Amino acid sequence: MKWRKLGRLFVADGHSQWLHSHASMPFSRPLGDYRYRIYFNPRDTLGRSNVSWVDVDIRDPAKVLAISKTPVIEAGPLGCFDDSGAMGSWIVEHDGQELLYFQGWNLGVTVAFRVAIALAVRPIGDPDRPFERISAGPIIDRSIEEPVSVGAPAVMLERGKWRMWHHSQYPWRSGPDRALPLYDVRYRESADGVHWTVIGNKTITFEHAGEVAITRFCPIREADDRYSGWYAYRGDDWGYYIGYAESGDGISWVRKDDMAGIACDQDSWEAPMIAYPFVFDTERGRFMLYNGGRYGVGGFGIAVLDQD
Repeated sequence: MKWRKLGRLFVADGHSQWLHSHASMPFSRPLGDYRYRIYFNPRDTLGRSNVSWVDVDIRDPAKVLAISKTPVIEAGPLGCFDDSGAMGSWIVEHDGQELLYFQGWNLGVTVAFRVAIALAVRPIGDPDRPFERISAGPIIDRSIEEPVSVGAPAVMLERGKWRMWHHSQYPWRSGPDRALPLYDVRYRESADGVHWTVIGNKTITFEHAGEVAITRFCPIREADDRYSGWYAYRGDDWGYYIGYAESGDGISWVRKDDMAGIACDQDSWEAPMIAYPFVFDTERGRFMLYNGGRYGVGGFGIAVLDQD
């Protein structure tokens, strides 16, 4: 597997009060006639995340055709689970609606943040319309199974079964000057896309020495009904890399990080790390969106999978 980089697609650099910095965790949806809408999560001047977008022609994907004039979803009301920001992660079409699965942030006191998963919807066919939350609260939050935090959901609807992969946080660790997070990937199922049940144990967990975080899992069901998955992983002392895994059922995965086929160019806008991959198939082949810089401050780029 070899990804050929096509360049940086977008960086938020003081465009507006709400599109001020970062451009984290990009993901795409087709609009038709080779046009794709790429959603991403910038921060406003107060550091709160929102969901915005740019449009590209996949035949020339490094060129931006249009940019959102307002966010499609913003930080929630004061005191709610997402009052520090909302970050989109995945969209599923179902029953005449687009379902946006997103994570909401709260800033913490004893630790830096807390994250929960929520759902917002809008009718299919109106891509400029904002999404509306189905409730003021999250659909997945701290619980018996998840005592700390959950986030970065990826969702599929297969033969009437809803499937979700998300990062799952362990208790924070004491660091020399601050608490440090620790998380990997867990799997859930649902009958309606709203109420979810944990299935089994961890789906993707640590294998490398010093590894402390695995997030932004992006699974794809292949033509032979097997699954491929990409994700970001890092240690306390080394920044994010993009990893790769394979599965026969979407639940049990074998990590094959040496096959990921993409690495950070330390002499480019990507430094010091690349992260948060999103892989999608188009009329012109398979593409990957990914972030560069520290946690998306460098914006996001696009790469195409070279065919052997």
